[in-house]
Amino acid sequence: MNAPEAQEPTAESVVRSQFEESGLHPSLVPIYTAAVLALHDRESAAKLRQAGFTEAAEHLEPDPAVIAAAFGPQ
Repeated sequence: MNAPEAQEPTAESVVRSQFEESGLHPSLVPIYTAAVLALHDRESAAKLRQAGFTEAAEHLEPDPAVIAAAFGPQ
């Protein structure tokens, strides 16, 4: 019988855990987690646009309000 495959942790769960372990106030963990992931998505969208995949980048581009809520306007 095959052993069940262990699921890889999601980016969200890794970032959330790091913030929780750092001692960040629990009420801030969700917004900081969302903001970090949104920053990463924004970088990925920029790479897609550079490669000529503008339409795909639009699907990935995060809401700037998510980033602004944690880190202020960029």
